[in-house]
Amino acid sequence: RQKPIHLARFPQLASERLAFLFKSLQWIERERPGKDTYFHPSTDALTGLHFDPGSVPSLTQIIPAYNEVVIPTVEFLRAGSDPEDAKNGSADDQLGLGDLTVPPQGDGVNTNLAFLISQFPDEWVFLAQRLNTQGLAESADSHELYRAFMKERLNVDAVIEVRIWAAMRTQSVAKTVLGALQYARALASLPRIREYYRQFPGKRLCEDHAEVILAHQTYGHPEGSEINDESVRLLLERCADEPLFLVFDLKEGSSPLLWSMVESFLASRGGCFTFKQASVKCRWDIARRGLKVLDILPRNFPLRLGQGDFKTQGKACNQLNGLRFASGHYVQALDCNMGTF
Repeated sequence: RQKPIHLARFPQLASERLAFLFKSLQWIERERPGKDTYFHPSTDALTGLHFDPGSVPSLTQIIPAYNEVVIPTVEFLRAGSDPEDAKNGSADDQLGLGDLTVPPQGDGVNTNLAFLISQFPDEWVFLAQRLNTQGLAESADSHELYRAFMKERLNVDAVIEVRIWAAMRTQSVAKTVLGALQYARALASLPRIREYYRQFPGKRLCEDHAEVILAHQTYGHPEGSEINDESVRLLLERCADEPLFLVFDLKEGSSPLLWSMVESFLASRGGCFTFKQASVKCRWDIARRGLKVLDILPRNFPLRLGQGDFKTQGKACNQLNGLRFASGHYVQALDCNMGTF
């Protein structure tokens, strides 16, 4: 017997996603096979017994980032409650007439984390219960979790979980990356897809069918920030079993560690160092707990061409930097702050 589902009884975010799913099903139902085409459930249905995983075209999703927030920092989440935090700041700490300003640190009343909790109270309760169940927090009480975070009583793993929770509810690169990975996760739930990858234990699930490329323009360079670099590595480590890759611009000023990593990669393959800049694709290596270079594309010219105010557009160049390593039959270009599910 069919029963109605009252979406209003679910948390808001869950009801919105369910509503989107049911609405999309109506659109799919309206689609019918064209002339001389037939739908055979055993082979054409995604869950069909004889469905061929090779019939799914591969997809590359490219997310360009410059210096946007990847994961909110602990300092940012604890800030915002002082009256001074509500004022616009100065980019160089020297306020003056006509000076450029930076956004305020908060509303001057609540900490930034407290504000997020006020917008998603049920989900903060769920987080407290989950961390307690996983042994990462002593109490399942949501108020106690907030107090423990503010007073620096949480362990490192719990703090990371709070930062990720906040990233998924703010404008962040991590939210877009994790949202893009949902496609590969959806494919991985199909029985025939899982059966296919069982033949290749060395491959990550769905890496032949999907890849997400984070094209980070300032990674490992003084133009960026070490805080964001740390967040990128944290994101890659958390998604080490998924098809997530980092592409960065190796150039003058890039950290010696990155140059050494590229040089070691070339030396292991009999190559030599004869270039001053390159595009590099890498992934997280679980065994070494660090980045592993996969491909290098030496360049004669910098990522952005031109001089001064007459340079090629940065985001387009960075998007192209990721596109050079795309392996998918189809490409989806995303913005780093799209906040996709």
